Amino acid sequence: MILYDEASGLYYEKIGDDRASITDTDKKITDITIPERINDASVTEIRKKAFLGCKQLKSVGLPDAVEKVGDWAFAHCDALKDIRIPRTCTFGQGVFKNDNSLTGIAVTGRSEASARLLAKAVTVMDAEYLLDAENAGSREWFGRWDQKLESILELADDDGYHLYVLCGEEDLHFDYEEYLEFNRRKKAGLCMLRLLYDEELHEDLRERITSYVTAHSVGRGSEASWKYILSEHGDDIEYYRLLKETGGIGQDNLEMALNGLSDRHAQAKAFLINSFNTGNKTESFFDTLML
Repeated sequence: MILYDEASGLYYEKIGDDRASITDTDKKITDITIPERINDASVTEIRKKAFLGCKQLKSVGLPDAVEKVGDWAFAHCDALKDIRIPRTCTFGQGVFKNDNSLTGIAVTGRSEASARLLAKAVTVMDAEYLLDAENAGSREWFGRWDQKLESILELADDDGYHLYVLCGEEDLHFDYEEYLEFNRRKKAGLCMLRLLYDEELHEDLRERITSYVTAHSVGRGSEASWKYILSEHGDDIEYYRLLKETGGIGQDNLEMALNGLSDRHAQAKAFLINSFNTGNKTESFFDTLML
């Protein structure tokens, strides 16, 4: 029998006397920490499609007793940004399908780096096998994530294009050049994320992904790194700092970078101006760019 918990807005089913399974929820929910117990029963499962299509859901916390999250449990949650999960939890297929805003899957006791990389594994990398709560954040897990990144970098930018033309998703309409650009930005974004969260990152891979980022910066190659930052991270100064520190922005392309920043990127523009205005540059140049 399906029951409703008014306090949490959750529908649930009791399993025996002391266990409960979440089956559905109020679709208008925005943030929720699922209670440890409902009606004197321990919450141990999130049932298949329980939160499917919760368009306003932004944040979720699962109790430590949850052992299983069913297929598509949080799929198509457009606004979902972060979820906290216990290390004992296992997952079905497509749990976070089309959750394009998801930036963190935090596992109890694990680092922020693992949370950030785990989110990308299931939303961008098509690597659901990395949704492994027990091992996420271990040295071996980081190694598997990096292997997947390397395999993505090895693919040609037009890999899969003909299949996309035949079977492409209805909400994606790319011509050939747009398809290439999409894949380059994907690669650049993954590389920059790994450099920002570089726990257990081997030096040879660091050099390789740094080279990719800098080779695709403003005024260089496809500019995929630069375009990715502008479209996805706006005024997130850490990304601009990373691009500067890796040599992606230097004296050769600084002016192009500044000219490419609109008024809505005022913080980023100020950061770059201040970073390069060390007193040995001509004042007139920076005077024309000051906000």
